[in-house]
Amino acid sequence: MWLKRLVEWKAKGMPCAIVTVIAAQGFTPRKTGAKMVVDKDGRSAGSVGGGTAERQCIELARKAIAERTCITQRFVSLAEGEEWVAEDRPLGACGGSLTVFIEPIVPEPELVIFGGGHIGQCLARLCAAIEMPCRVYDDRPEILTPGNFPGAAALICAPFDRISENIELSALSYCVIMTYGHDHDEIVLEQLLPDRDLPYIGMVGSPNKARVLIENIRSRGGEIDDRLYCPVGLSIGRNQPQEIALSILAEIILLCRGGNLTHLRRNWTAA
Repeated sequence: MWLKRLVEWKAKGMPCAIVTVIAAQGFTPRKTGAKMVVDKDGRSAGSVGGGTAERQCIELARKAIAERTCITQRFVSLAEGEEWVAEDRPLGACGGSLTVFIEPIVPEPELVIFGGGHIGQCLARLCAAIEMPCRVYDDRPEILTPGNFPGAAALICAPFDRISENIELSALSYCVIMTYGHDHDEIVLEQLLPDRDLPYIGMVGSPNKARVLIENIRSRGGEIDDRLYCPVGLSIGRNQPQEIALSILAEIILLCRGGNLTHLRRNWTAA
């Protein structure tokens, strides 16, 4: 059961963690090798024994996912049927100990570019340089060539108004809209917004352009939320395609890695 759920979650790009019993002594509900898989919201499949130990394992698994780090934890029980405690202390006469290893499985985020123009090509090359997976979606076959997008994981040539039929997106898909026309941008944006799993939707354009597109979408019952970044990118004083691409990728990395806008430099004049 746990393996089937793990495969499903990985296919959808959902972060999760595997909890494995690596040591068991005395009275324990499960033995060495028992496994459970937990997602970031605390849903689980499989079991490492149930009860208080398993509930604590679920919370530890969520922590491992959030912090992208492995955790080893020992639980002890002084007597059969007693609650399991996450600490190290001598066992009672009828007690037991259970040690688990928690390994987060956090797939890497990908960038999905809608529009293969000059900025899109620069953005794809930057992704290749930092080894970030990238897919490009456009309706122009003459644009979608390996020469324009070296290193791209996929080039999808399909109509902009049929996204769901031609590309599968996930909770790790950071999407950027930069087609060759406002009408196409609006069509793409309106299809992406209902997908609540998407963590980020960036769109190239001015505030005035965004205002018009948003009003059009709202007039048809669409909802705008804080996943929309438009104008897209960090304010680094950019205006060339490669500079705009850099500001976009920097923004995405900042968001998906939990960074901030402070400088790393130290004040050496005060040292």
